[in-house]
Amino acid sequence: MSFWQCDEFAFAIAKPFDGAPASNGNGTMIGFNVGSSDEVERLHSKAIELGGICVGAPGHRGPKFSAYVRDLDKNKIVFSA
Repeated sequence: MSFWQCDEFAFAIAKPFDGAPASNGNGTMIGFNVGSSDEVERLHSKAIELGGICVGAPGHRGPKFSAYVRDLDKNKIVFSA
């Protein structure tokens, strides 16, 4: 996996864990540090409301509070605080 991260943004590219060919959202993910767990929950809910798919409900994962969605093009997005 190659992973780039700063305070507000993360980007990762990896060989897909499921062994399937890489494609949008399978082997790539973009992440945003949104500042608070309330904002993680709000953005996750908004993404689902707009047609996204939940691939990880809001919750604690290691030191971060995060939630994962796939957008309408199947790209994987994580919101973290």
